[in-house]
Amino acid sequence: MLDDREPALYDDWMDIEHRDVRLEEFAAVTGERLARIESRLDETATKADLSDLRAELRAEIHSSANDTIRWIVGVGIGLGVTGITIITFVLNNATPKAPPTPSAPITIYAHPASPAAQAPAPFAPRQP
Repeated sequence: MLDDREPALYDDWMDIEHRDVRLEEFAAVTGERLARIESRLDETATKADLSDLRAELRAEIHSSANDTIRWIVGVGIGLGVTGITIITFVLNNATPKAPPTPSAPITIYAHPASPAAQAPAPFAPRQP
């Protein structure tokens, strides 16, 4: 096992001391390998660790999704307001405005009233 030679079918099967030495070597090598495996297992994650990590990741993804939605809505509103402002400015200033025509001055004429128009006519009875 430990050496590279092919064992014969009944090679040293009766030699107990030789078998004991080989088994002790195998046990030592196996013990070292087991110690390395156990040291790796101490570093691996358990189901509880993975469950906690999963919960943290879900919360972080949910939070980042909400932040992304808020940014998209805010940028959309900002772009809309900016666009409406620019369009309003362009439409108001696209054509030169004609200067306002001066209106005619207001003139009040005071006509003297005729004396006949001021006195009422006397009442005359109707004739049949």
